[in-house]
Amino acid sequence: MGHTELDVKRLWVEKLQDDLEELESLGIDKNSRMYREGVIRTKKAKQELEYLERANECT
Repeated sequence: MGHTELDVKRLWVEKLQDDLEELESLGIDKNSRMYREGVIRTKKAKQELEYLERANECT
């Protein structure tokens, strides 16, 4: 059984959130470019996930 696009997006959001937590635990400055770009990527992925979840509810 394969994964749906929604499943893949959920896993991706979880991975990005874990990565941000790891950066924090390593003491990476929240104002650093690396951390800010991670926040932006995570936020975008969450928005895409929310869109997919809403679209999935309509079907």
